[in-house]
Amino acid sequence: MVYLGIDVGKSHHAAALINSEGNTIATLPSFANTGAGFRKLLRFVSSYVSKEEELSVGIEATGPYWIPLCRWGRKQGWEVTVLNPLKVASLRNYGVRGSKTDRIDAVLVAQALRWEKRPPSEEPSYETLELRHLTRLRSQIIKDRTRISLRLISILDTLFPELLTLFSKPISPSTLAILEVAPTPQKVLALGKENLTAILRKASGGKLGQERAQQIIDAAQRSVGVPSATLEEVIALIVAQIRLLGEQLTTLNRRINDLYARAGLTLDTLPGVGTVLAATFLGEFGDVNRFKGGTQMVAYAGIDPKLRESGSHQGQVRMSKRGSPYLRHAIYLAAQTAARTDDYFQAILQRQLKRGKSKRKALGAVMNRFIHVLYAVWKDNRAYSPLTPS
Repeated sequence: MVYLGIDVGKSHHAAALINSEGNTIATLPSFANTGAGFRKLLRFVSSYVSKEEELSVGIEATGPYWIPLCRWGRKQGWEVTVLNPLKVASLRNYGVRGSKTDRIDAVLVAQALRWEKRPPSEEPSYETLELRHLTRLRSQIIKDRTRISLRLISILDTLFPELLTLFSKPISPSTLAILEVAPTPQKVLALGKENLTAILRKASGGKLGQERAQQIIDAAQRSVGVPSATLEEVIALIVAQIRLLGEQLTTLNRRINDLYARAGLTLDTLPGVGTVLAATFLGEFGDVNRFKGGTQMVAYAGIDPKLRESGSHQGQVRMSKRGSPYLRHAIYLAAQTAARTDDYFQAILQRQLKRGKSKRKALGAVMNRFIHVLYAVWKDNRAYSPLTPS
């Protein structure tokens, strides 16, 4: 058996061949992430591996860069295994020097493949990768919308500070509709009560009308806002951006719902979990069969405790925070809601608080337990049934 380890980069990869005893046969320090580069790798392998020898190929799952190479390698008839980068990192740290180069990492990938004989592939399905892209983009768009909404509020504090105090949600369909046509007190007064009422009724679905329109007009009459043609233009651009981001979120939600429905899973029956969070779990965790139990899933999500003892820092235990921050945030959101709405998770939170744990650490315990319940529901593909508090 000959083992080919490939360290994956954005534009260039490195490769190394080792034999069954773990001795390095040869290394290919660099080949491009192109068709010509892949052919260079094929010539390298052909030079050292005979047709009588069995070849096992390991690729480190770095970002999305491994996908074209993995697909190409399988077309060559190679047995390709996708490895978790954490495994390679642990081998690097095992050495005294802890050196890191592309060539060394390629050797470590090959060694990981040799030591585990036939390790399970960490390769997610194409559908899982699609959900990962969609849910991560959705998360980023929500952050962008929040950031730009805060900027809009800041500008209105100068231009028309009284307006947003009249709405429970500062950035709502009603406020956006008003800002599109009347972003200043002067333009609100020029618009008139009848036109303002019509705008409010349409934007709010009939929930708001003459009373709110009169309140806005009264606020405009006593406003201390400072007129600015430039800020009006900025508001128009920001409102257009918020509208666009909202449309993109609608498109993403529709696509996420469709892909998750095809999976036929019951993750959305868990407390605090809707379709988007369920899809995030699927996209980030991948196949549940990759894990031997909830404990492995906890470690994969970076929720597992990590002891820190050094100098003045004695006995401090914190989350390891390895892996995807998108996954941890999704678990955090689900655990927060579960601790409010589900008796079982609420009991865990209260028990930790009674022991003197901080709210953050108590919620960390809920997150940890939530993943174990998630694993059980997912593994059996059954709907969540409320658990009895212990």
